[in-house]
Amino acid sequence: MGFKRRELLVAAPAVGLVSLLSGKAAEGAVTQAGSDDRYRVDDPQVIMAAAREIMKEDWVGVLITIDEVGMPRARPVGVSDPTDDWSIWMSTRRGSRKTKQIMANPRAALHFGLDDIPNGTKNSYYASFTGRASVHTDVNSIADHGPSEQYRSQWPNYPDDLAIIRFVPQVLEVMGKGILPNKQHWQPQAVQLGHS
Repeated sequence: MGFKRRELLVAAPAVGLVSLLSGKAAEGAVTQAGSDDRYRVDDPQVIMAAAREIMKEDWVGVLITIDEVGMPRARPVGVSDPTDDWSIWMSTRRGSRKTKQIMANPRAALHFGLDDIPNGTKNSYYASFTGRASVHTDVNSIADHGPSEQYRSQWPNYPDDLAIIRFVPQVLEVMGKGILPNKQHWQPQAVQLGHS
């Protein structure tokens, strides 16, 4: 019996993720705090193009936020195509746990991937973003970045129970789609996207 990617995310140790998202490094943890410790061989534009390709194939990502006791919380979310500045938008219900967690702590992560277990992981890939998220309920954000007409008709109490989450990535890590990791540590290639 094989594990699915979402089962592995739930079962994975959370110490490193909590450290990264909380801004505190756990004792002995390796962090990606500065650009000098990121691994990159390929041109940043090539890495970002691979990430866009991954997101087109796997447009349901895993959004990770930090809850009130400092634990990471992961859940699948449908996302928009990234904008020119790499903002990624998603819809949710107002008052959801993720909106409350983002309002309390804007640090978040967004992960897309394919494990390709049936083929021995031959075609596996992932794109993982860390950055900041914000919650928007204003009319303009809903009009510009809300769900399509097809989904609006299915939304409970639209637009009054709709919140739009904007995720602005700061760091992108990619493995697969021609982007190879460090051979010794399997560290993925990373790009600083320039947001603060």
